[in-house]
Amino acid sequence: MDVSDGRFAVANVKAIPDVNFFAAVRDFDEITLILKEDELKRISPLKAETGFRLITFRAIMPFNTVGFIAKVSSALAENEIPVLVLSSYSTDHILVKEEFLESAVEILERVVK
Repeated sequence: MDVSDGRFAVANVKAIPDVNFFAAVRDFDEITLILKEDELKRISPLKAETGFRLITFRAIMPFNTVGFIAKVSSALAENEIPVLVLSSYSTDHILVKEEFLESAVEILERVVK
């Protein structure tokens, strides 16, 4: 488990801009970017939420893995820590507000072994 340096933002945008971003999700209704907060000044988001820290689970998760994110999110929910979950092809990530980071890391170090 790694905690990325710096703070991240989650932004709702009209189109994917030419900036460095961590992830982009385009669904049927909107486009969401996750990017470092300092990149926000380079775009004009419709809405943005700031103050997130990124936690990455370095274990490669096969597609038949069952319950990993449920275990993570349940442990954090029991401690009233909200999360935004992202999964890439083989890695899982969560975003937590910086105010919850220390508690989240302590909980996850006990839960994820």
